[in-house]
Amino acid sequence: MAARRDDLVRALGARVLLYRSSLDQDAVLAPQALAEVRELMRLVAEPSADAEAVRAIADLHLCRSLVLGAERGREDAVIAAALDRYLRPGEPVDTAAGRADQRIALLYERAGERVAAAERNRDPALLERALHAAGTAVGNIPVHAGPIRASALALWGLALRLRYEREGDPSDLDAAVVALREAERAAGGGHPDRAGILSGLAASLRERYERTGGLEDLLEGVRTARAAVEAGGPADRGGRLHNLGLALRLRHERTGEPADLEEAIAVHREAVALTPPGHRDHSLLQQGLAGAWDVRFTRTSALKDLEARIHALQAAAGMPAGAGSVGTPAGAGPGAGGTTAPDAGGRGAADAVTRAGALVNLASALTRRYERTADGGDADRAEGLLRTAAALLPAEHARQAVVQYQLGLVLAARERPGATACLRAAALHTVAAPRLRLRAARGWGHAAMTAGRPEEAVTAYSRAIAQLPALVPRHLHPADAEQVLGETGLLAGDAAACALSAGDPALALGLLELGRGVLLGQGLKHDDELAELRLGAPRTADRLAWLRTRLDGAEDGTTSDERHALAAEWDRLLADVRAREGFEDFMSPPRPERLLPLGAEGPVVVVNVSRYRCDAIAVTAEGLRVVPLPRLALSGLVHRTTELLTALDRLQEPVGAGPEARAAAEDEVEGHLRWLWDTVTGPVLEGLDITGPPDTRPPRVWWVPTGPLVLLPLHAAGHHQEAAGRTVFDRTVPSYTPSLRVLARSRRRRGSPPASFLVVAVPEAPAAPPLPGAAGETAVLTRLLPGARLLTGDAATREAVVAALRTHTWLHFSGHATAEPGTGSGSRLLVHDHLDHPLTVAGISRLDLTGAELAYLSACNTARTAFTAVDEALHLAGGLQIAGFRHVVATLWSIDDTVSARIAEHVYAGLGAPRPVADRAAYAVRDAVRATRDRYPLAPSLWAAHLHAGP
Repeated sequence: MAARRDDLVRALGARVLLYRSSLDQDAVLAPQALAEVRELMRLVAEPSADAEAVRAIADLHLCRSLVLGAERGREDAVIAAALDRYLRPGEPVDTAAGRADQRIALLYERAGERVAAAERNRDPALLERALHAAGTAVGNIPVHAGPIRASALALWGLALRLRYEREGDPSDLDAAVVALREAERAAGGGHPDRAGILSGLAASLRERYERTGGLEDLLEGVRTARAAVEAGGPADRGGRLHNLGLALRLRHERTGEPADLEEAIAVHREAVALTPPGHRDHSLLQQGLAGAWDVRFTRTSALKDLEARIHALQAAAGMPAGAGSVGTPAGAGPGAGGTTAPDAGGRGAADAVTRAGALVNLASALTRRYERTADGGDADRAEGLLRTAAALLPAEHARQAVVQYQLGLVLAARERPGATACLRAAALHTVAAPRLRLRAARGWGHAAMTAGRPEEAVTAYSRAIAQLPALVPRHLHPADAEQVLGETGLLAGDAAACALSAGDPALALGLLELGRGVLLGQGLKHDDELAELRLGAPRTADRLAWLRTRLDGAEDGTTSDERHALAAEWDRLLADVRAREGFEDFMSPPRPERLLPLGAEGPVVVVNVSRYRCDAIAVTAEGLRVVPLPRLALSGLVHRTTELLTALDRLQEPVGAGPEARAAAEDEVEGHLRWLWDTVTGPVLEGLDITGPPDTRPPRVWWVPTGPLVLLPLHAAGHHQEAAGRTVFDRTVPSYTPSLRVLARSRRRRGSPPASFLVVAVPEAPAAPPLPGAAGETAVLTRLLPGARLLTGDAATREAVVAALRTHTWLHFSGHATAEPGTGSGSRLLVHDHLDHPLTVAGISRLDLTGAELAYLSACNTARTAFTAVDEALHLAGGLQIAGFRHVVATLWSIDDTVSARIAEHVYAGLGAPRPVADRAAYAVRDAVRATRDRYPLAPSLWAAHLHAGP
């Protein structure tokens, strides 16, 4: 009997070892394994006297629970846990390996129990215990114990994601992604819960994309979710399909690929079919299908898609088809009217959260149908469902902010009382996502402004602008950040308009500086502030400089997780520095009072555009001056901008369009220049007492356009075909700056190296038409700038140009440039190898060209920004300013290469070539453009595009 007992213990130990070393599931799932367990239990008459045998049985059941998963392996997990507790009070373990195995099993068991408890109950203390237990398991399970370590890492990732969802700290989500990635690597290809680990990673990546907008996370999330579906069996297939459908839907919304949406609908339908009513995931999966129908309705406007969404959400909420009444759905818990939300603990709380989500989504769908049909019954039902959802959720739950936001929109649309209070509650909710808080604050501000309460509106809009840094953290690629900012519209302009209505122009100016040029501000090098910090904290200053370099070079092989970690450290260090006395505003936009001295050298005019009102805020030597612009309206401005760009596009058509058509297009351009004078620049100059052509040197005026105005030539506005001098060029020397802080930085005199000149000429870029005038322009430049370095033809590669920029203080580029209407950060100079190695705005802005003086871009569209984020200065001129060039000469649209060569020659003569002075740039550009205007008075498209940006 003793020999047989020993054989069985060794047999079970071998099965456990085989599974743990090779993940051979049959080793522990084979019927013979349980037969051996039963026989051993019969042979062991007194378990308390044979701990080794009990441990062998417990280990086998623990391994079976890992293979079978949470549902099917529940009985095995219970047996393993019970046997382990039986052994704990003084188990004699014979070997070090046995003690290690026991400790690993115990750590994993405790982590699993505590994470499961934290999932069921929202008590923060339970969640912290779960995190501690999972972290302890991960820290003590050795790397060579791959399968069980992978499962422990998955538990840790789940607990971290739970805390993120409840408390909103993005660092928890970053840590969850890292843990789940490590779990995937540790699991390898044969882990019994590989599908679950992949699905958890996919969900975390999707959530991070929804928070930050990083396309890389979304693309990886789709791949990982698909791998999870393929790796798993029938158990929990519905949940994995649901995750894949959500990721596909988001990718469709981002890229517009129709196949993604159709596949999302298909996989959501399959997921719903696998989870009939009564299944614990039925409601959640129905909501996933409803989300896909909602996106298709947005694309098609087909009422059948909206009805399909409503049908799915009724099923999710446990309502019969055609329902949607104000009453509480069966099992929904107490409703409004003095009742309280369910207790925060237990399975009921999780069910309440899921049901509340279904009610919110159903209310949203009914609201959409109300907007189409004007059926007041739908709006009433939506309001009732939202109030029920609010009663179901604890006040601190993140979804409560969604409920309040949706309820505020419903009430505002019907002009019902309480809308502002709901939107304010959502905007101030402490754990809501930044994007939702921004939208809610914006809605709150609009409601307050339309109700005639501008002071309250300013408070709300200030809250919205405060969310922008969290919305576009430094780890995002420029294109992703631009995409996110494109959703914020003219937020800063509306905020400033409210401040002006409240009688506070200084606050208006400050809000514009905070809410515009967010990416521009991230790109500024802040060398002066770093130098000041280095005096007292050299290590911190050096570390910040190093982090900035790594983040600015994030496209050079840095992974997404590494960028998140770098950005998190940047934020921590920045917070530490700002806690130091005297560094409270370190690397922050300057306060309005610090911007007022900028008007000493001439007015700096910020032209604010808003749906509420349009004004110019001028920073002058005497202080701030507000010039109302009653003839300027946002809707009319958008129409004018479209018309001007269309006329310019017609001028780029082949000559076969005919001289009459070209003359008509030029007349249209001239008309828009007159309109700009009559509506914007003329009233501003009159308000600044600049009333006629000066007898002496004309005054400098810097323009800071906002909104669609950034696409229009304020510097060239005027009645150019009359002799009265009613033009910006005739009365002033105009310049641009994207923001006041950029102007302030460019005016700081720095010790710069002696002037050195770089001329880059690409007259024949691949896949672009030749530029006959570029060769002549290059010859003129090399004559005017003797000793200049010349990069031309196939020598003008991106690598060569970037390397030369680092060692030269002046740049002249003659060639093609493209402005991307959808992604300004992707606009580029067409160097010789641009098809494979583009020199983009994003790449240029990351260069550190401190000490650079002047860049002359003799190319098309180099100051034209994208439609997606008009207030971000995402164009080539702005990129060069961020990199360090004080002065930039650029163009707003396509130019004639022969005429532009003449303008360039005139400008360099005005600069004083062969020893040019950069600070003469504004005057030289103005004189060159005026001379060209006088030569081609009927063709403003030839000269009105050229502009100067800088001090």
